[in-house]
Amino acid sequence: MSDTSLRAFLPTPLHLRTAELCATNAWVEHCGFTVPALYTSLREEQEALIARVALSDLSARQCWTVQGPDAAAFLSTATVNDVRHLEPGQTQRTLWCDDAGFVRGEGLIVRFAKTEFELWTTVGDFAWFADATLGFDVKVANATGTRAIIGVRGPSTQTLLATAGLSGEPANAGDVVRSSWRPAQVTLMHDTSGAGMELCMQADDGVVVWDRLWRTGAGLGIAVIGAQTLEILRLENGVALAGADWQPAQFARPPSSPRVPSELGFAPDLTRRFNGAEALRRMKPPQGQILTQLMSDEPLAISAVTLRGAIVGRLTSQAWSHARAATVALGWLDRDAAKPGAKVTVQGPNRPARAEIVRTLFDKPQI
Repeated sequence: MSDTSLRAFLPTPLHLRTAELCATNAWVEHCGFTVPALYTSLREEQEALIARVALSDLSARQCWTVQGPDAAAFLSTATVNDVRHLEPGQTQRTLWCDDAGFVRGEGLIVRFAKTEFELWTTVGDFAWFADATLGFDVKVANATGTRAIIGVRGPSTQTLLATAGLSGEPANAGDVVRSSWRPAQVTLMHDTSGAGMELCMQADDGVVVWDRLWRTGAGLGIAVIGAQTLEILRLENGVALAGADWQPAQFARPPSSPRVPSELGFAPDLTRRFNGAEALRRMKPPQGQILTQLMSDEPLAISAVTLRGAIVGRLTSQAWSHARAATVALGWLDRDAAKPGAKVTVQGPNRPARAEIVRTLFDKPQI
């Protein structure tokens, strides 16, 4: 028996409600927490997501608080972003690298005040961040599990929030606002797809907010969606996932090579001082593969991708979408082969299948 099988995963702050609604009793582990894999069926959950409104429990996300006079300077050194000019209420996607310039993790920096930040991520790397504070007047704490995070998605999202009396929607996709929704203080942010909202609050307020949304949404056909449906949504939106589509440097093993920022869509200012910058200045820009989104009207397996009989890459994640009646996948392909519209061959569960390249990701680097 492995150590993993003996590990007790934690319930999220919303477990009492999600357990009541999880008709399948199918659960998965995410960031050390147990969350519903599927509440009803993929078809029903996707239908609610497309036609009505749905809630999801996102509370397993890692949340690290960074506070103190040197908070901005510390994050600007620990990550590839210069966050000193980030305004309160703004967010910025970020990466952080090891000393050799390879990416250790990915997340979202949120600035709430001059000396108050949070870093949201799915990569368990808090110990590394805590060790990096030496020399900075800053306090870093792991707040994971102390927050309840509710995803609200679907065409009736704004109707639900407005009817429930939750005002103060962020004006821009990259902004967050804090709204008082008595008795809870709720932070609102657009999700990564831009089509939904994420609500973050203290753990003790989570069930109160969930219940209020659930009661308000009864007339809107509100539903719940689990991890499998969220995974399909991720793939449809072309969002790369650490640990699946790329391996953090501290976990990477052959044949999964560690990645540098440019491969994940970042072009950091190498004249600036941040961890790994010196190594990146000496490194030749990678000319190998690029992360690509593919679709097929047949089931696919995680396997090699071939073009005219030659291997040109490999899928890293895939799922069948009932909404699209197709498999949506991500994979690393040779740049010369990653042409939108091109047809490639991928192994299916029982036989080879045809797939089409939809688009390449990270074509426009983020500075």
